[in-house]
Amino acid sequence: MTTRRQIAIAAVAAVLITVVFFLLLLKPKLSDISKTRDDVQTARAEEQTLNAQLSHLSDVRKNAPQTTAKLAALSQYLPPTPDLPGFILLVQNAATQSGVDLQTIAPSPPADVSGATGVQSVVVTLTAQAGFFRVEDFLARLENLQRAVEVRAISLSPVATTISSQLILNTTISLTMFVAQPNATASGGAKVPATSASPSPSATGSP
Repeated sequence: MTTRRQIAIAAVAAVLITVVFFLLLLKPKLSDISKTRDDVQTARAEEQTLNAQLSHLSDVRKNAPQTTAKLAALSQYLPPTPDLPGFILLVQNAATQSGVDLQTIAPSPPADVSGATGVQSVVVTLTAQAGFFRVEDFLARLENLQRAVEVRAISLSPVATTISSQLILNTTISLTMFVAQPNATASGGAKVPATSASPSPSATGSP
């Protein structure tokens, strides 16, 4: 066997050995390395997600007192029961502060709000007497009661007082207040109206 032939056989054998080494040993290892890299990337992504969740939970825990206070304040605006004595006291205080003579408060029975579960409305009719600016101040105070209310209608009619012959306004106000259970839900986008601006008053005659 010539030297050239020996070299060729040795070269072929070396190639075969290299191929066998790659197929049997190196290729599986490379596959394992690739899988390990994927696992590391997945673990890093999961770590980032967990860190973000931990940060959020930490913020929630840190803000828990403020959140509890806000929920307590909200429960005053949407109590679970009509609490008519408390509501009447709020309205009476608003009338006293405005200098309005509050004459009657007539609430209707609670009625379920359409499109919501656990939410009810109570229609309340108020009658009062006062001058225009006092009535205006009274309406502003009604809008800022610690209850969720919606002024639906206002009727004004002038009347002369028996003492000074000055004109005052007989005022009838129709408003709706709301109550909501803790598990109240809305469907179809229905929402409980928040305190809203008063509609333009309709007057019979000139104030």
